[in-house]
Amino acid sequence: MQHRIATAFLTVFAAFAALLCAPALAQQDVLPAPVPQQDVFEANRAALDYDRSLPLNAEATLVQDNVYYTKYHVYFDSVNGERVPAFLYIPKPAIKDYVAGLGDEERERHLSRTVKLDGPPWPGMFFMHFLQSDKSLADAFAPQFVMYGYALLAIDGVFKGEREKPGREILEYDPVASVANVRQQVIDIRRGVDYMATRPQDIDMSRLSFFGVSMGAITGTLAVSVDDRFKAVVLADGAADLSLIYQKSDIPQVKEAIEKINALGYTVEQAFDILRAIDPLYYAPHIAPKPALLINGRYDELFPREAMENFHKAVSEPKAVRWFDSGHILPINHVIILTLKWFKTHLKE
Repeated sequence: MQHRIATAFLTVFAAFAALLCAPALAQQDVLPAPVPQQDVFEANRAALDYDRSLPLNAEATLVQDNVYYTKYHVYFDSVNGERVPAFLYIPKPAIKDYVAGLGDEERERHLSRTVKLDGPPWPGMFFMHFLQSDKSLADAFAPQFVMYGYALLAIDGVFKGEREKPGREILEYDPVASVANVRQQVIDIRRGVDYMATRPQDIDMSRLSFFGVSMGAITGTLAVSVDDRFKAVVLADGAADLSLIYQKSDIPQVKEAIEKINALGYTVEQAFDILRAIDPLYYAPHIAPKPALLINGRYDELFPREAMENFHKAVSEPKAVRWFDSGHILPINHVIILTLKWFKTHLKE
């Protein structure tokens, strides 16, 4: 799994390089002027809305059934004709027997991270993968979360997994395409929540959480800022202020990337002006009142420290910030433990 994450990091790095690189001497000349956060948010929030009455036309096929949970392969309709694939993991009451059978110390540790083993219906968690992954990443996380009583949904992001299109990425040379792709993913997340709400026998929507990693944290910031159904949030490897990332990242200059952006008819300044529409900086203040846990690595190779700190500052209270002595690849088990404790504290009992 560490190899998969390392490979994904390199792809994330390349994608941001394609958007953010330019000759160093020109940096101060092309950075756009600051825009009031509320103005950007209000001007763009409507683009993240959709008609909730649209039918989901959902299908769910059982793919795994064991003692502690069932796993389903799900499809549902989103906007723009998109059919979104997902995995859904539903705990079984047998996890209560598992916990009862633990030793005293192990049981106490388990229950200290558990919201309440009172399902079904179970507390819900929406999991959004990082850039160069897909819904299958949830297989590395879901079995642990399920054992703590969470029903988890994970979707394929735009152009990932079953939605793959050769040569396409959620971040592209054309900033207009990037904005459209990110907005699509945000609405896909919200449509996933619509699907979760159709399973009240399995999922308690009053205890719904969001857990996103890297690109999942970036698109998740937008999603949770405009959707009040989420009750608690964990964003790992998030950052904000794309112009600052461009200005201060130690990303090698990629002349070809700039030439491609220019060939599409944009200056770098124009590109960043367009990308403000999806910059987490302008959405982060609106995560509140949902409590948000923000997790980053002090030595992140992709995001400059200031971009991560600006993201943390932009998120309103209630929030908590946790740093690891790591790069962009965080220590997974520790992140899971922090996530469990955060949701234990902040989801409705």
